[in-house]
Amino acid sequence: MSEKISASLPVLWGVLTKNAGSHISEVVNNPDYADEEGRDSDGGEMGFGTLVQAVFEFIQSLTERKKFKAMIRKVLPDVVYYLITYLSIPEYQIEYWDADPEKYVEDDDEDSMNYTVRTGAMELLIDLSTELKTSYVEALMSAITRHISEAGPISEGYTWKLYEACATALNISGSAVEECIESKKVDFNFAAFYNGVVVPGLQTARPYLLGRLMWLSASYLKMLPSEEALNALFECTCSSLKVGTPAPVMVGAMKAVYTMAAELEDEEEQKVLHKPMEVIIPSLFELASHMDGDLLMLCLDTLRVSVSVRQDIVATEADKVNKFLVELFVKHASDPFVVSQVNDLLITLADIEACRGSIQDNVVPVIMQMLQTPLSNSPKKQSDEDKEDMRVEILELMTVFIRKTPAPLPPLYVNDVFPVIMGITIGCAKESTAILQSGGECVRAFFAQGFSQITAVNYNGVTAMDYTMQLIGKVLDPDMSEFGALYAGRLVSSLIKHAGTALNINDILQAVLNKLTNCEAPMIKQSLLVVFIKLFNHDLEGSMNFLQTLSTPTGENGLVYVMKSWCDIQELFSGEYETKVAVIALTKFMPFLLNSNSPLANITVSDDEMSIEGGRLTRSSKTVAAGVQIPITIKIFKILVQEFKNILEEKEAERAGDEDSEDDDVEEEEEYEEETQIMTLAQMAQFLGDDDDEDEDNKDDPLNDVDLHDHLSQFLTQLSTHGSYPQLCQALNDNEQKVLGSMLVSGS
Repeated sequence: MSEKISASLPVLWGVLTKNAGSHISEVVNNPDYADEEGRDSDGGEMGFGTLVQAVFEFIQSLTERKKFKAMIRKVLPDVVYYLITYLSIPEYQIEYWDADPEKYVEDDDEDSMNYTVRTGAMELLIDLSTELKTSYVEALMSAITRHISEAGPISEGYTWKLYEACATALNISGSAVEECIESKKVDFNFAAFYNGVVVPGLQTARPYLLGRLMWLSASYLKMLPSEEALNALFECTCSSLKVGTPAPVMVGAMKAVYTMAAELEDEEEQKVLHKPMEVIIPSLFELASHMDGDLLMLCLDTLRVSVSVRQDIVATEADKVNKFLVELFVKHASDPFVVSQVNDLLITLADIEACRGSIQDNVVPVIMQMLQTPLSNSPKKQSDEDKEDMRVEILELMTVFIRKTPAPLPPLYVNDVFPVIMGITIGCAKESTAILQSGGECVRAFFAQGFSQITAVNYNGVTAMDYTMQLIGKVLDPDMSEFGALYAGRLVSSLIKHAGTALNINDILQAVLNKLTNCEAPMIKQSLLVVFIKLFNHDLEGSMNFLQTLSTPTGENGLVYVMKSWCDIQELFSGEYETKVAVIALTKFMPFLLNSNSPLANITVSDDEMSIEGGRLTRSSKTVAAGVQIPITIKIFKILVQEFKNILEEKEAERAGDEDSEDDDVEEEEEYEEETQIMTLAQMAQFLGDDDDEDEDNKDDPLNDVDLHDHLSQFLTQLSTHGSYPQLCQALNDNEQKVLGSMLVSGS
């Protein structure tokens, strides 16, 4: 295979090199060129663009396999040189973008779905910078130097396109270039590039070049050669953020602002942006009032990071700003993408204490009215799906507002917002799982910030607890979609935490148990099981005794069913907190089962392995002893050993991360067969889990401070002194035995 690929490479290089010149003359610089490729008999596109795309994809596939990387490195300088050539903007593309500036924003995005020769070259350059970091950056510096030395003055004809292509290549390779320069693996004289390319480029009347160079300068902000250069960037950016400015210049300026704010993360560093932001922030708000679609989303995203740099600017104009944003919300209510960007900006404002009162006065009343009567002033007709999306956005936005409002909550939230949220959530339960989930999370926010306030109010004869029990009845209704119960466990746990002994916990936990028996999705089961797991951690024996008084709809003992279900899906648990509390609870169960005469020790559970088949989680048909039942003590022991193994692998992966980053610096001439890397089911569940969705209600749980590695290590070491330990170890497979062997507690 390697020989065939080696033989084909010269042909592929020939396609790129021999056609580069004709691509520039016949496509890039030809105002009469029409982007119309022919089609084959099956209707597929055929032409030079399609051919180049195939070559790019082939090179990309080679870079992703280690044994071919050395082959690519040998020709990397030439590959990068010609890829920059293919980055040049064709005349027909300029006409297309000039007619529809939003398409420029879309096409210039690294994640653009619109394929052109230019976007294909961008994608391949990004991939090369990731896979061949240092070698790539060296090749990039060489290619840019070569292009500039061969080019004429930037003011001549189409030469500006080549300069723009070089700037684009540097722009999209920023992280790799910065890393290589910081580690001193590559020497890059940015000052020379700035003076030779950026300075003359900023003085041209070429909008696409000017916009690109502003963005590029912001990306390399810390490498600008002088304070004069920094001030020139600020001046050019501020002057470009005006209504009537050519779209490419305006887009470049907005991206420059976003990049500067992101580059300077430290508050001390950001001080250099304070003065320019006095012009930038008002200008962005003015531009936003004249924009739609992708341009508006870019503007709002830029505003979001800008506001974080100078909160005081919006604080002094809080009413004006919030009124404008809620007008945008209403106007674009049918566009979930724009609404989401507006919400992100409002969430940023909610972090500013001086803006919270204005949000309550100007934003909350409007969006609460829309929640009850979802109407839009947008020309686009609202579908039922649009209305549902808008309600979900409002519920999620209100959740953030409530969470960010210090206790006590304002009367508006307690007296007006809470009953409306409850009414909408309960009323839409059958029609919308999304509203049920988001509404439940909003109610949890009320519990966290003002439980005593809402429970002290009588809402026209209905109490907050009445509402809550109705809502829990909906999310745990066995006849409702199980996905409506995705956050049910959180809601129940939050209610138990805040209501305590005033709660009729028997009926609630019985409902949780009944719903658990009705669910199939592991993530839903986990949500419900965590309710019981938290109780076990709080009071193991008391919770066990209570659960034994409950029964499933089929008559099975409640505790037995919970333990079996838990052991069945523990390996699929996702979320750092949920996994931790489950493992800690199991380490409490294990000694109890081993040291007591409880009949629970006689429970048997399945020892089947889990596998992925056709996208579904199933019992493995390859398990040697499929269907075998084992004592629950052995199952828990195997689970704990596996969890410890997962922790060790995570730590090893962290240590190996830095070493892996050096792989691109080693020329590997020797070919070898790559071992197939298999992701364990637990790792897959963790990867697919919603780990970014950290539950704020769990932040004050002392279990967060437990180091799971140390906890499990100590537990397994102590367990090794128990009389039943050798018997437990006999049930382990070779890999599990190795884990214990690494701790010198093998039990042999």
